[in-house]
Amino acid sequence: MPTLRGPGTDDRFDSTDLDDVRLRVVLPVLEGLLREGELEAVELGRGPDREIWLAVRAAGQTWRSAFWFGPQDDPAETVGEVAYFLADRLEDWVCADVAWGEQRIADIHIPARRRNRAKQD
Repeated sequence: MPTLRGPGTDDRFDSTDLDDVRLRVVLPVLEGLLREGELEAVELGRGPDREIWLAVRAAGQTWRSAFWFGPQDDPAETVGEVAYFLADRLEDWVCADVAWGEQRIADIHIPARRRNRAKQD
């Protein structure tokens, strides 16, 4: 089971901000699972029904799937919950394909939400 910590864990998840999703969900999960030098590429995008797709290449292996399915945000869904779901799915892939049978449990540190400079001015 992944572990979650950090000041952003309980922040409301906003699927419309893909930069935030990359910085506070995807990258913390990958950093919590992969070792230095394993990560080769990360692609994040939106599908036709607002789902969020992720493609990860690590140690010569590729994982590609939707990990958030929309079509609307749930006002109670947190960044931590989405990160946990993604980590749970990626742990199996890392064990089977990236680390050749080595079980890794994600230790995820979710940073605080970045402040929008336009709102500060």
